[in-house]
Amino acid sequence: MFLQGSLSSIPLWIPMLPDCVLYSAMIVIPLLGFGIFFVRRKLWVDFICVYSVPLVTFLLNCIIKPIVKRDRPPFELQITSIHPDSFSYVSSHSLVTFCLWGVVIWYINKFCKNNIVKIFGTIVSIIWILFVGVSRVWIGVHNPSDVLGAYLLGGILLSLYIFLIKNLPKYFDNWYSYLKKD
Repeated sequence: MFLQGSLSSIPLWIPMLPDCVLYSAMIVIPLLGFGIFFVRRKLWVDFICVYSVPLVTFLLNCIIKPIVKRDRPPFELQITSIHPDSFSYVSSHSLVTFCLWGVVIWYINKFCKNNIVKIFGTIVSIIWILFVGVSRVWIGVHNPSDVLGAYLLGGILLSLYIFLIKNLPKYFDNWYSYLKKD
């Protein structure tokens, strides 16, 4: 209620952006960009890890929400009736955004040579992650703890993804060289 009251002078289409075409575009754009980049450089482990982000986050939500069974905020607080009959914890928008754009930040800082592009890309990514989380609470479809839970789970998943991206190529190379010996 505090967030809605504080931001009541801002047009409602702004917090609705993540539910419109923009949310889909913000998943498609990094996946398409990563796909082209990874295929050109033959970074297959990176390709598989990044493309699994939306799938893994969706599956985790399908598992976690029915276990926790937290109801959404009262209907009176919902500016929109986007998800009136589903559970609230964790915010799937926040989770996929945190993981996917966290990976974007990691790759920008890993491969980009231009510091201005690194800084700009990191800032835009962080703003997008925060905006999606705030918008979920703003439009009344999630509690703040749903978003914070998504960010916590996203941090764990992001750490796992980065670990896999760093270490899986070594295992594949060892496995491939082992097969070539025979």
